[in-house]
Amino acid sequence: MNFLSFQRKSLNVLYRLRNKNKDFTLISQNCVGGVIYNLLGLPFQSPTINLFIEGDNFAKLVENLEYYMSIPAKPLVDNYIDPQNPSIHYPKILCGDIEICALHYRDCEDAVTAWERRRARVNLNNVFVIGNSWNSHENSKLVQRILQCGYPSVAFCYDDWGYDKCIQLDKELWQLDERGIVRPDITARMNNSSIMYFERMFDFVGWLNGANTADISKWKLE
Repeated sequence: MNFLSFQRKSLNVLYRLRNKNKDFTLISQNCVGGVIYNLLGLPFQSPTINLFIEGDNFAKLVENLEYYMSIPAKPLVDNYIDPQNPSIHYPKILCGDIEICALHYRDCEDAVTAWERRRARVNLNNVFVIGNSWNSHENSKLVQRILQCGYPSVAFCYDDWGYDKCIQLDKELWQLDERGIVRPDITARMNNSSIMYFERMFDFVGWLNGANTADISKWKLE
């Protein structure tokens, strides 16, 4: 086993030993939620896995989560083509009036099946929310709505709006691409490391265990 593999396995073990919260639903605006479940070795108890939800769709979802988790998803379009980058295409599905971008799914049927399977596992008594500014189109009011949704919540933010529960990105490292998506991806591995960028900035285990969210931006994983 090389050093990076050892580092990754060791860190996962430490996360799992520290974590006291085994039965939670993590509603995430992008793929980071699914990554966290994997790092903790826990089943996906959230339908927001391997997808992203843009604009006010995500704010509406977390503001009215109990309602949206009570209704089934349905197909919208099998092959939506991104207007800024036509090489990017994916299915879109609907949950009520919310559009869901099923980036890592084959087609609408595949995405709806996965959403429904995981919707059945949701624990509405132990919900956490992770948003971000780029999938909210850098709209401070949408990010504010996410952070005030009534559940423990944080948001990764490209711009600094002074919100206590924002995890601020360093603009010397990150930039927005032609689609308005932050690069590098926060779930990408740092150079010469097995650690992902978001792990460096966010003590997600402490947060899930109930740590004060005002202190999350002080976390620095070495």
